[in-house]
Amino acid sequence: MSHNNNNDGNIEGDISECPVDEETRLKWLEQNMKVNKSLNEDKLSMEREISGIPRTGQNGQKWIYPSEQQFYDAMARKDLNADKMDMKTVIPIHNNINERVWNYIKQWENVSSNNSQDSDDVNALSLTSFKGDSHKITPRAWIRHYIFGMDLPFDRHDWQINHKNSSNSSNVKIDYVIDFYMNKQEGVYLDVRPKLNSFEGCKRRILHLLGL
Repeated sequence: MSHNNNNDGNIEGDISECPVDEETRLKWLEQNMKVNKSLNEDKLSMEREISGIPRTGQNGQKWIYPSEQQFYDAMARKDLNADKMDMKTVIPIHNNINERVWNYIKQWENVSSNNSQDSDDVNALSLTSFKGDSHKITPRAWIRHYIFGMDLPFDRHDWQINHKNSSNSSNVKIDYVIDFYMNKQEGVYLDVRPKLNSFEGCKRRILHLLGL
C-alpha cells in the first residue's frame, strides 16, 4: 500500500490504493457476518424456566427446568446424538409435557388447577422426587403391547408426590407412574396413574374406576 505524508507529518493511507479492492473487502465482511451468525446460533441459552410444580419441603418453591445448555450437556453425557439447534424446540416441549403430567396428577388428587393464594389447597400437593427409566416396561404397557398389539411407550417416569391434608396437617406420599406414547393426532400421549404399591394408590384407582 502506498502512503502520502500530510501537513502534520502523520502517515495517512489512501484506501483507493489498498491491495484489497472494495469488492473483496465486501466479500470478507459478508463472510465474517456469516461466521458470527453461526457462532451466535451455536450458543445455547443458560436461562431456566420456573415450573408450576411445587417442591416438597421447600415452602412453596417450584422445581426449575434445565436450560438449553444443561439439556444439551445431559444428552451429550448419555452419548445421544443431539443437535444444538434442536434444543430450542426440545426445551419448550419438555417443559410443556411436565406441566401436563402435573395437571393430570392434580386431577387424580382432586386439587384445583387454578389455585389462588387464599385457597386451602395451595401447596397441598408437591413433587418429592422423580426418575425416568425408558427400559422398564410397566405392567399396563406390557399388556397393551404383547396382548393387544399396541405400541410400547417411548419413555416411562416415576414421580413421588406429597399430598398434605389441610384439615389435620397429615402428609400422604403417593407414587405415580407415567407412560409416554407418540400419537399422530395428539403428539405425545400421557398415561398418568397412581401406582398400585400402596393403600392410597389402590384407593385412588378404585375410586377412579367407580367414577368417584
